[in-house]
Amino acid sequence: MHIRVGLENNIEGRTLAWALDYPGCFAYGKDETEALIRLPRALLEYEYWIKNHTADSWVNFDDLGMHVVEHYETFRMGEDYLPAPPGQGYEINAWFTDDWRPLSSDEIHQGLKIFHWQREELLAGLSTLDAEILEKNFPGQRWNILGIARHIANAELWYLQRLDLTELKYQQLTSDPEKRLAQTAKQIDTIFPTFTGQATVKGIEGEIWSYRKILRRTLWHQRDHIEHIKELAFSEK
Repeated sequence: MHIRVGLENNIEGRTLAWALDYPGCFAYGKDETEALIRLPRALLEYEYWIKNHTADSWVNFDDLGMHVVEHYETFRMGEDYLPAPPGQGYEINAWFTDDWRPLSSDEIHQGLKIFHWQREELLAGLSTLDAEILEKNFPGQRWNILGIARHIANAELWYLQRLDLTELKYQQLTSDPEKRLAQTAKQIDTIFPTFTGQATVKGIEGEIWSYRKILRRTLWHQRDHIEHIKELAFSEK
């Protein structure tokens, strides 16, 4: 089996290897080589994780091979829509040609399963961690753990807004992290099934978006921050 890989360089100083046919599966590295070396382990862990959640797994990596099909260099754009220096402006993230490919109903169904399994993991962490750890301000971190949870919900709403898919506004989001996450999960459950067969592509604020990219980044972002929360929580053990 050949795993098609998209490489996104210079994302916060690292390379991100995306398994394009398996949303929610990715690996970081200091460069392309390291990201590709780490991706096979991420794929096997992804397979195990899915099989641990369902007896009807759609993932089976018996013969694992990888093929890099696309590269992308992230960059930053300022408010005047001109390139911005490192650390400034808005980061323009990967648009792969593959993101134009319409999603099938099966892909959306599977994506929603992954989304909710991730969400269960996230909420379990929020409900079991001590309040002191949830509210602790960690050195060098933009948010505490509750802030990260709110940020996950904010990003989910932002992704949906890229293609004008929701009328929900940030001002309507509750401050309670778990309720906030429930609000955006409800939107995703309602809106994602409408992605089937859609090939719409839109450029906004210098970045290109499609339905597949929204699914890809939604699953990546939630998983990325679940691992972030684990790192912060375990650093206190």
